[in-house]
Amino acid sequence: MNENQQWAHKELAALIKKSPTYEDQAFYRALDQLMTKQSQRLANVAGELDGRSWAAKLV
Repeated sequence: MNENQQWAHKELAALIKKSPTYEDQAFYRALDQLMTKQSQRLANVAGELDGRSWAAKLV
């Protein structure tokens, strides 16, 4: 996670604690999970792009 994602994660954790309703808490938890998955996908795509660029040079 980069600095912005860490900040957002901390803010969402604070919002979860402050939220009075289950629906709000569930929304913030889902948003945090989405952000984590998107971060993983971006890292995977960056690695794939790097791998493909090196593989083209080897052929």
